[in-house]
Amino acid sequence: MNSFSSLINRINILKQIPIFEKLNWFDLQKIARKVVVAEYKKGDMVSREGALPDFFYCLISGRLQAYTNAPDGGKENIDFIHRGMHFGIISVLTGENHSMSFEAINDSVVLKVAKDDFQAILKALPHLGVELSEHLSRRIRRKVKGSKSIFESTVISAYSPVAGVGSSTYAVNLALSLKKETGKKVIYVNIFSRRRNGSQSSVAQDNIMPRWRKPAIDLNGIVGDYEKILEHVIKDDLAIDLLNVMFDSEDAALQGAIGAFVSTFVEDYHYVVVDLPNEMDNIVLEALTQSDTVHLITSDREKDLEMTRRVVDRLETKLKGRFREERIRVIVRAFHAKDCLSFEEINKHIDYHIYSSLPALQQSEMTKRIDTPSLTFLRTDARSPYAKAVTHIARQIGGVSIGLALGGGAALGIAHIGVLRVLEEEDIPIDMVVGSSMGALIGSLWATGKSSHDIGRIAREFERPLSKLKLFDPSIIPISGIVRGQAIRRWLKKHLGNRTFYNVRTPLKVVAYDLVRREEIVIDGGSIVDAVSKSVAIPGVIRPARDKERVIIDGGVLNPLPTNVLAARGIKKIIAVNVLQSPLDVSQGFDMFQEQIRAQEKISFRKAPLQFLKFRIGRALMKPFDLNISDIIIQTLQASGYVIAEQNARQADVLIHPDLVGIKWYQLDRVEELIKRGEEATRALIPRIKKMVED
Repeated sequence: MNSFSSLINRINILKQIPIFEKLNWFDLQKIARKVVVAEYKKGDMVSREGALPDFFYCLISGRLQAYTNAPDGGKENIDFIHRGMHFGIISVLTGENHSMSFEAINDSVVLKVAKDDFQAILKALPHLGVELSEHLSRRIRRKVKGSKSIFESTVISAYSPVAGVGSSTYAVNLALSLKKETGKKVIYVNIFSRRRNGSQSSVAQDNIMPRWRKPAIDLNGIVGDYEKILEHVIKDDLAIDLLNVMFDSEDAALQGAIGAFVSTFVEDYHYVVVDLPNEMDNIVLEALTQSDTVHLITSDREKDLEMTRRVVDRLETKLKGRFREERIRVIVRAFHAKDCLSFEEINKHIDYHIYSSLPALQQSEMTKRIDTPSLTFLRTDARSPYAKAVTHIARQIGGVSIGLALGGGAALGIAHIGVLRVLEEEDIPIDMVVGSSMGALIGSLWATGKSSHDIGRIAREFERPLSKLKLFDPSIIPISGIVRGQAIRRWLKKHLGNRTFYNVRTPLKVVAYDLVRREEIVIDGGSIVDAVSKSVAIPGVIRPARDKERVIIDGGVLNPLPTNVLAARGIKKIIAVNVLQSPLDVSQGFDMFQEQIRAQEKISFRKAPLQFLKFRIGRALMKPFDLNISDIIIQTLQASGYVIAEQNARQADVLIHPDLVGIKWYQLDRVEELIKRGEEATRALIPRIKKMVED
């Protein structure tokens, strides 16, 4: 039993690592049988430069420093390994000694696979080898050229087949956001065709898109010459570096050289943002295929979506076996400010995963004019929906995203509102929200744009004693649940409307559980009302949702604190909110309740007749319900859920656990107290949260 439990634990760990998250259960268990999980204290060496190849490594938690040894005994080429990143791959595959040292700078947990075992795994799982090969080729390329101070670099091409949707505006804002959010070196490279003649922009974009004041450099004159390219890089008043080049689209020789040009900058910059012209010619196509990531900017007009799909198809044909959906990221911008297509309508025309959406950009949001000797443009207001959307994308690319995991807990989950209130007041950036059960409900309201004060007003609908009845629609024949759940669904519809995951303000994931396959479901597409209805379907209490062959119930059954969902999506900084009561909390609450009973029993009829009668009549009426089936089911689930939540909390950088002693799972009427306790717990941890944000 212990061996099986250990195997399941290792499988769960593997699912948290991005390189393995897409593997199925059978592939995961093959790897899990070969892995070793090792703990390192701060200052421990995980691996030393020059050591023989021994393991393939993945960081589960903590942080490592990677470096080479300097002649004077110091450290050079310093970079950092964060949760979910892997290392040691070159040594394992090539047999070369380790080229860097890896030292724990926090207490860390590392997953290791012995060299021979890992090579056997790659033979058994060739698709995993393909995933790793691209990473290896980039590392080898840098080694051949001579590695400088940049451990990892990413080339991002921004391209739109549609004129006038603001791809250049997006590209320059993305570059500036990457610099601001990561503090790393960024260059913005504008490449345009001589034949464009300024036709890229529509009238609506004329005053918004970047305007160059210095003439562009002829690409033919610098391509292939590393030193000459760097000579023309502009180090202006901006925080980022700039380069403006033009090319002749009919120059066939340039097609073979554009890839080398794009990759020139990876030795000197962490992020290279390449702004490409709207025309699709062979040179532009080659630049796209040579990039690490392509951001395809389009609008939600039907013709634009169909045109974008054709670009995706062309890239897939060009890349063949190297095509990866995560490399081609479609970003849809609303064409009209208020009226935009739904996710289903967009998907019908493009049939491709939408990476992100951009709100329509209003002229009133362009509040800051950036004027440098080389470039002038209008910068979006940092508080605008457009700027926030770009910032979310930049933070995700930079690996500095902050995720918020909101756990289940029935009425106790109202404390999440207090947590959100403090995060808002302290301006803590949240880049993704994941919720189970009540955490999914509160998280969905917040992610769709409602403030904590708005959500508090919604919660107060249940302060009156009989108000909870609006959610109660009993099953005539309670075979699969006492409550049908339609009343809950109508209430959700009232507050969430027809919102989908496509048009949320903050990326949202909702966790549910499939009884048939006994597996976790992470919902991030379609109707949010549908998703939340599934996640709050408490087994035995609320009728489960049926979706084809699935029987879907409360996400908190298997995952009451879904930190693993954030970790598996590359979120390096996690705030988790566990509202479930510990055994000690429950014991203290029971003692408090008994003390209140004893105090009430001491009140005599003569001293307070009304209070005397109210207490005794109330006890008599409620006694038959002391051990009702709902209470038994939910308390049982919360007891086991707390154990799971404690384990999942280990993945969080900051755990918020409000003191909810003395509050019952069904007491929706104690809104103000629950919110206050959530606030208090969060305020106490704000220094730690801010430190996490800044690190």
